Amino acid sequence: MRFTFDGGLGEPVGDASGRLGLRSRKAAGGQLSEVPHDGGLAVRFPGRCEHYGAESCERAILQSGPAEFLNPHRGTFTYGATLLVQPNETSKGANVVQKGFSVGDSQFKLQVDGDAGQPSCVIVGTSSDTIYVAVASRSVADGRWHRVVCSRSNSLLTVTVDGTERGRATIPSSLSIANDDPLCIGGKGTSANNDQFVGAIDDVFVTRIA
Repeated sequence: MRFTFDGGLGEPVGDASGRLGLRSRKAAGGQLSEVPHDGGLAVRFPGRCEHYGAESCERAILQSGPAEFLNPHRGTFTYGATLLVQPNETSKGANVVQKGFSVGDSQFKLQVDGDAGQPSCVIVGTSSDTIYVAVASRSVADGRWHRVVCSRSNSLLTVTVDGTERGRATIPSSLSIANDDPLCIGGKGTSANNDQFVGAIDDVFVTRIA
């Protein structure tokens, strides 16, 4: 499954295979806009809020309906996106792509959390609330486009930036991810603490390999 956004933000935004559509969800005046990227279009999300997590902060995300077919279970899979983040656009929490939740559920997520702007890959299994995180050793908050990819294979979770592995974490080989939650891009929802991504996103993908 892959979203390029080259067709614009007319709803629903469809993926290349036609299996999944995304619709915008907004709060507190948050808006999505189209920006040029690599001969096509990308999506820009609302600007950074001075008071992170405040009800007045603008929020906007793209969200699918239930997407069980994306559940990787115990199999090998990859997911990621191409990102543009300025040095002044980092924040405490910024979700790029997410399916599921870390408490009482299961999850895979790509985020760019913290002032340093280091991307990280997160997974949580169905039978435990333990959060496994692979943090990249470099920042992507430099005003340039970067391709960030998360990969889970057996007992290893890795994060690569522009084709180079930048971090890894050991995980249980039996860890399974399965839920009936939607795929979310740019935040986990529209609540005040939605971990709003600030910047632009393009070429979001999830690939089940096994």
